[in-house]
Amino acid sequence: MEKLPNLKISFPTASYLIAMKIDKRPNSLFEIALRSDSKERFGYELADFEHEIARATSRRELSEAIREEPQILANRFEGGAIADTWLATLAELLAVHHDLEYPQWIWKANRILSEPYIHDAHSKKLKVWHLLKSAQAFSRRNCFVDYQLPLILLRRGRPRKSEAHKRQMNRKRVARHRAQQRVAEQG
Repeated sequence: MEKLPNLKISFPTASYLIAMKIDKRPNSLFEIALRSDSKERFGYELADFEHEIARATSRRELSEAIREEPQILANRFEGGAIADTWLATLAELLAVHHDLEYPQWIWKANRILSEPYIHDAHSKKLKVWHLLKSAQAFSRRNCFVDYQLPLILLRRGRPRKSEAHKRQMNRKRVARHRAQQRVAEQG
């Protein structure tokens, strides 16, 4: 029988995890722009935002995600103007589909492309496809892409509470219970 080597497994320390700067997904369009320093990074942040926003359960969460105006990306990296247009269009699509108030920043001129952009325009058929299938919010901004908004299922009732909020409320409840026990023991 072969003897297996002794493997020493160590878990990362808290300081190591802090040094790694583990980021959470962006909750808003503003955060996407803040974190984006290249076209590739913008794509990753946008995909993370789509995953995060799909978890939204209330209109309030969605409107907070689009309310604050993102920084202009046109001067930050090549293709930044397209990213600016994409952010404005995404905000408009979320507002239309979920009956939210339109943020005023989406109508600004720096959110509209001066020249048409057709995504994946390396073949004539794809050009035609994107011209036909582009949502009106995109085509209005001179951007032609075939994009589907992520499925967001809003639910009625109370909005979800964060784990930190639940812990805080539990601490208060336990403190009240203990205070009642002390009063009962003394009386």
